[in-house]
Amino acid sequence: MKKLLVLVVVLGAIAAFLYYPRGGATVSAANAATLAILNTAIEGSRSGASFAPALDGEVYKTGDLVRANIEGRAVLTFFDASTVSVDPGSQVKVIALNKVPGDGIQVTIQQDLGRSWSSVQKLKTPDSKWEMRTPSTTAVVRGTGFLTLVQANPTGGTTTTYQVEEGTLLVTATAGGTVTVPAGSQVSIADGATAPAAPTPIAPSPRIEITSDAGLNFLAISPSGASCGPFGRKSEIFGCVLTANKITVRDPSPGRWGLFLTMGNASTPTLTVETFTGTTRIGGAAFSRRFNANDEVRTGITLSAGAPQVLSTFEDAVLVTSLCGAIAPGRSFASGALDARIGAARAFAVANKAEAISLVYTEAEINQAASASPPTGQGFTVSEARVTIDQAGIHAVAKATTQILTLNANADLIGGTVGDKFTLRFSRLSADPLPPGLVDALKAVAEGGSATFADQVPFLVRQVSFRSGCFFVAGVTPS
Repeated sequence: MKKLLVLVVVLGAIAAFLYYPRGGATVSAANAATLAILNTAIEGSRSGASFAPALDGEVYKTGDLVRANIEGRAVLTFFDASTVSVDPGSQVKVIALNKVPGDGIQVTIQQDLGRSWSSVQKLKTPDSKWEMRTPSTTAVVRGTGFLTLVQANPTGGTTTTYQVEEGTLLVTATAGGTVTVPAGSQVSIADGATAPAAPTPIAPSPRIEITSDAGLNFLAISPSGASCGPFGRKSEIFGCVLTANKITVRDPSPGRWGLFLTMGNASTPTLTVETFTGTTRIGGAAFSRRFNANDEVRTGITLSAGAPQVLSTFEDAVLVTSLCGAIAPGRSFASGALDARIGAARAFAVANKAEAISLVYTEAEINQAASASPPTGQGFTVSEARVTIDQAGIHAVAKATTQILTLNANADLIGGTVGDKFTLRFSRLSADPLPPGLVDALKAVAEGGSATFADQVPFLVRQVSFRSGCFFVAGVTPS
């Protein structure tokens, strides 16, 4: 298994060009939006092409669409760290996306149906622009967090509702009129209706607040798999407002809330979780433990359904070696030798039916394995292999040496699920020309290794997620 994983990832740097014409234009995450899939029911359409299953790490540009089926959830992260989270049954289109001098951004999103959450970074330049368009409105922002809901009317047409949690929206109705919507207020505009004179307050509702002591970095993961917290400055969860050491989430989903915590220095900090309805505090729980410098810890807490929502006690804390080890769902296999890890997952799958499970791998492990046991193939050896992982996927560089030439190559790989199986595909590539015989040999090795690796994952794959320095493959064991 170790050699298979290393071959699939590293040989992608060498053989990726076999799947795509060389010299073509590529799209970089540095000036586009990167897709993170929270489950498998997400499809994408590029430049007007038919919809196809989307993969984690794909980049989207002007003219591309993302839609979520009835169970699908996804997050688009733009190059300025702004995000748009998409709920089941929703469709968004990137109408325009441009990078302007001074690290500015100009983006227009079209949402025709469903629910999304936008967390927009403060715009850096005067010519920066962020717009959300729906059938009945255009909303302009300059750094805010807001919900967009487009609902079909029983008599035809749609109604758009904006709820603003942070900052201000300037909403213009297609039929005429403009209304300013500040934080804590909302507005609804139907097709053919003009903008109202003023917004209305958002009614008091449940919320959850998570606060950490100074220096304790944390990330909260909602039951849907979206995240929010100071670690990585993420604000993907619907209704989440982020400050330096606190998040506030309106209408939090019931279920397990995972927590990843890390501390840069040795200390005994406290993290507090509280629930409210309106201004009334319902309850709270506190987590405190001794951290050594740079410890990474996984814990969690469960929020009950109904009203009022009640918190459980904190789960026992577990030391982890990566963010993926903390947030991967279900029974997580994130430690031990690569070969033994998948064997342990297979044994768990045999003994536990229809259970959530995940396999976690880090770039450090893959690089160590590649260094300790360099991949070899039919007539070539691989050296100087190096892998890095971030939200845009796996980035591999390597040198392949044969008796007749040395090839320097690199590639970007994205991943997902096809037919309940894990798959890797190549989104960017670079390689020097190869003679036809070596091309055929490398192609056979890459294709065979990828298929064999997918066959050895012992569960039905539902999610593949790339994070900084790691990735995980998650799913459910066969019933």
